[in-house]
Amino acid sequence: MKNLLTQVMEKPVDLKVTDAFSTEGLIEAIQKGYIANRGPRHQQKKSFAPSTIAYGHGECARYWYLAFDGGTFEDNADAFAGANMTNGTLSHNRIQAAMADAGILKEAEFKIISNDPPIFGYGDVILDWEGEELLGEIKTMMNEGFEYRKNNRKPKPGHLIQLLIYMKILQKRKAVLIYENKNNHELLILPVEINDYYKQWVNNAFDWMRSVRQAWVDRTLPEKNYRSNSKICKSCPLAKTCADAGKGDVVINRLEPIDEKLSMV
Repeated sequence: MKNLLTQVMEKPVDLKVTDAFSTEGLIEAIQKGYIANRGPRHQQKKSFAPSTIAYGHGECARYWYLAFDGGTFEDNADAFAGANMTNGTLSHNRIQAAMADAGILKEAEFKIISNDPPIFGYGDVILDWEGEELLGEIKTMMNEGFEYRKNNRKPKPGHLIQLLIYMKILQKRKAVLIYENKNNHELLILPVEINDYYKQWVNNAFDWMRSVRQAWVDRTLPEKNYRSNSKICKSCPLAKTCADAGKGDVVINRLEPIDEKLSMV
């Protein structure tokens, strides 16, 4: 008599999922959890955020004016964006823990503050590398973006801008962008060292922030730099507030983007 194992190998048991009970709507219920705490909220910004300033509405003087006034911020993140943000936070914690276990972590999640112009943010890490303190920012991305950064040795402009602002405040000449591939946890280190172009760009960025802040102090609302149907305006968390704020009193051009051709590392 053939044993049970032999019978199973010769004729596999049908283990397909049956509709014994309904799971309809379960995925949608889980996804709602990612955005459960991300609804509209009233908020008043006290300072510029380096993590925001280089992305879409963060380049807009009018956005910052209205943010300093305070208003209802609409969160446009869907469930996938919410999951992505949560995953990024967890990845940061894991990578920082690995750095600590490796004996190269000096500090993590520390405040970075400037008074003129007012800037507030959190740095990811200070590393002890070859006897030198090295400022580091951790970013995670999908495989396609990671491979592009890896092959071209080019940081994402927004990430570079955030790092340059931190470097200026902390008076650091050297830093690193630490990228992790979300697909396989591969790491990529892109060194960033202050050169003449970086120095000029970040100084201009600080002057731009000062002019935006002064416009708010003087109560001179900047005019719009974009059409209301533009991608930037559609994704702006203060789009409704902006639409009701009036034409504006002064022209302040958007923050100039960093030139990727001059940002090779």
